[in-house]
Amino acid sequence: MKRTILSLWLLLCMVMLSAYSIRPQQVEQPFDSTKELSKVDFSKPLAANQADWVDRTSVSLLTVGPGDPLYAWFGHSALIVKQPSGTQIMYDWGIFDYEQEHFYLNFARGRMYYYVVASEATWRIQEAIDEERDVRLVELNLTDEAKFALITFLQKHIKTEYSTYLYHFYYDNCATRIRDIIDFATEGAFRAWAENEPGQGSYRQLTARNMIHSPALFWVLDTLQSRIIDTRLDRYEELFLPEKLHQAVVDFTYPDGTRLVDEVQVLQDRRDSSIRFTVSDDLVNYDWAYALFGIASTLLLLLLGSRLPSLKRIVSGLLFLALGVLGSLLLFMMLFSDMDMTYFNENILFLNPLLFASAYALLIQKKQGSRLAAYCSAIMLVLLVLKFLVPAFAQQDNIRTIAVLLPLYLSGSSFQGRRKRKKR
Repeated sequence: MKRTILSLWLLLCMVMLSAYSIRPQQVEQPFDSTKELSKVDFSKPLAANQADWVDRTSVSLLTVGPGDPLYAWFGHSALIVKQPSGTQIMYDWGIFDYEQEHFYLNFARGRMYYYVVASEATWRIQEAIDEERDVRLVELNLTDEAKFALITFLQKHIKTEYSTYLYHFYYDNCATRIRDIIDFATEGAFRAWAENEPGQGSYRQLTARNMIHSPALFWVLDTLQSRIIDTRLDRYEELFLPEKLHQAVVDFTYPDGTRLVDEVQVLQDRRDSSIRFTVSDDLVNYDWAYALFGIASTLLLLLLGSRLPSLKRIVSGLLFLALGVLGSLLLFMMLFSDMDMTYFNENILFLNPLLFASAYALLIQKKQGSRLAAYCSAIMLVLLVLKFLVPAFAQQDNIRTIAVLLPLYLSGSSFQGRRKRKKR
C-alpha cells in the first residue's frame, strides 16, 4: 500500500509539472473591443450638425457598489449616454445567464460568455437603488470629437453580432472594457497616467477585501488560485474593480490640467447603513485567523479522539474526502481550464485527488491515521521553510491554505504501519 501511494503521488507530481507547459487551446474572443477601438479616430473633426448634436449629449460613468449575491460582491460599472431628447441609454458589459447550457462547466473551464447590452438607463439605476446599493454617476469631460467617436463606437458595436464576449474576472470584465474605452477617448493619456501611479497591491489582495466577509468561500477560491495573481499591480491594472475605476476617473487630469470629472453625483450612499458587508479602503490580512482556525479545529479533533476515537476517525475521513473533491477540482482547473489564474498552483502538491486514499484508509479500512497525510505535512513544512528562507519560493501567497491544512494533516497522519514492520 505504501508503494502504491508513493507511486501515485509521483505520478501526480509528473502531471502537475506537465501543467506548467500544457495550455488549453484558447477560445476565440467574439468581441475584442481594444482591437475595434484601435480603428476609431477619436480626434476626427466634426461637421457643424454633428458638433451641435454632441454638444447637447453627455457620456457618464455609472458605478454601483457591492450587492448581496456573490456575482455582485465587487460592484458594477456601466456607461450612460444621455441624448438631446433626454433619453438615457445604459451600455452594460456585465450581463450573464446562469441558465445557459453547461453554465457551471463552462465557468470551471474559464469559458464564461457575458452579454453586452444597451438598455434604458432610468429603470436600471432605480433597480440598483431599490437593492440598497451605492450608486454614483460622473459625467466624463471629453472633447467633442472624442465624445462623438465614443458614442458612434457604442452604437455600432453593441449589436447582435457583438452581443457576447469572453469574460475574464481580472483582465476582461465590465470595468476593464470601460477603462479601455476611456483610455482611447483620452488618446492614451488615461493609461499613461495610471501606469505611472503605484497600485495598492496584487489581484489577490485587492479581491480579498470584497470576499473576506465570507471566510470559508474566500478560503476555497483563494486556494484554487495560483501565484499568477500575486504580482503587484500598477494603477491601470487594478481598474478591473469598479470602485477603483471610479476613483481613478475622478483623480485623472489631462496633461493640460483639465479634470476628466468635475463633479461626483451621489444617487445613493449605503456604506454606513450596515445593510451588508463593508469593503475596507486598506488591504486586509487575516492569515492569523486562518492559523488559529486550523489549530483550534485540530485541537478539537484530538480532544474528540481521546474520548471517541471512532467518531474522530469518521470526522477526519469525511474531511479528507471533502479535500479530495477540492483537490480534484484544482487538478481539473490546472489541466483543462482556460482560467490562467489556476495554472502553476503549488497547492496541488498537498491538495489533490490522492487524498481520497486517506479518506478510504480512515472510513473503509478504519485506520486511525493516514500515511499520505504525513507526506503532505512534510511537503507543507518544507514549503514554509523555503518561503521564509528563499524569497523565490514565496511567490504564491498560500499561507492561509497551509495554515488551515497543516494542523489537520498532522493530526491525521500515521506511521503506525512503519513501526509494525520494524518490530518484525
